[in-house]
Amino acid sequence: MYWTKSKGTGGAVLKEEDFVVDEIPLRKFFMKYSRSGGGVKVVKGPYALALLKKKGITTKDAIKFIQRKFNLKKDEIGYAGLKDKFAVTTQYITIKGDIDDIKTDRVELTKIGHTDKMMQVGELIGNRFTITLRNCKNTENAPAAIEEIKKRAMPNYFGRQRFGSHGDNHEVGRLILSGDYQKALDLINKRGNNKKNLNEISKKTLKFFIHAYQSFLFNKVLDTYVSKYSKPCFKEFPLVGYDTKLKNGFASQQLKKLMEKDKINIKNFSIRSLSLRCTGSSRSAFIKVTDMSYKIEDNSIILTFTLPKGSYATTLLNEITKNN
Repeated sequence: MYWTKSKGTGGAVLKEEDFVVDEIPLRKFFMKYSRSGGGVKVVKGPYALALLKKKGITTKDAIKFIQRKFNLKKDEIGYAGLKDKFAVTTQYITIKGDIDDIKTDRVELTKIGHTDKMMQVGELIGNRFTITLRNCKNTENAPAAIEEIKKRAMPNYFGRQRFGSHGDNHEVGRLILSGDYQKALDLINKRGNNKKNLNEISKKTLKFFIHAYQSFLFNKVLDTYVSKYSKPCFKEFPLVGYDTKLKNGFASQQLKKLMEKDKINIKNFSIRSLSLRCTGSSRSAFIKVTDMSYKIEDNSIILTFTLPKGSYATTLLNEITKNN
């Protein structure tokens, strides 16, 4: 389902260099001076601030490589966000102590300076993208498609990668919440595991599946909004959890319908038998795309734009290419 009415361009990302992501971190990590009781002092540490550039590797795998390289513990390295594997990405990380630069085919690490703060997940403003769509059949449709996104904003869908390479992470989450542990385990074991019960799987992994179900519900509610309305909604839609209080608004009513269909209720997000509790939150239904521009070269379209943290470039590409 598409939000925009303009015709698509077609085209696809064909190689890692076609998908470039530059993370925009919070400014506090670049402060050279700090105020104290005695006035202003130079920020010296105790953390190294470094720029991580990677290609064809996940952020987590790159972090593990750096940990091994410098013999670091898990809590001695911090990062703000996870970046795509099939891409060329840059992001800042913090490392306890001092480091040397690293350069391999997949990972480059360059020390920038020092900071007195350890970076935590979520401590970023957004991401700047430079994406090349190749083999576009209708490049002439690009101007109208991009102009429409600028004017009408973009639905803030969770991207397909949220639901895993098998596309069923949310279904595992639904089965866990329904109490159908055996079916959930069967799906998990199809991925190459050989677990006898869900208690053998880490709570972090189980929560990951439930978060995918939360995301699935959000997307379904957003689908309904897109099918009914033509104006963007800049309110936040709930991501349901055990502490969510559903009200009488559009999103809450749609969530109730979806959960009733799945025979899920709010209480299911607190699972005593697995010692799991998944909290609720909220997410912007629509976002504005900033700093957006494009260039056409033969049958390729080069897009540049900035998205807030947590938003997916693949959603924007879907609206432009109309590739289903």
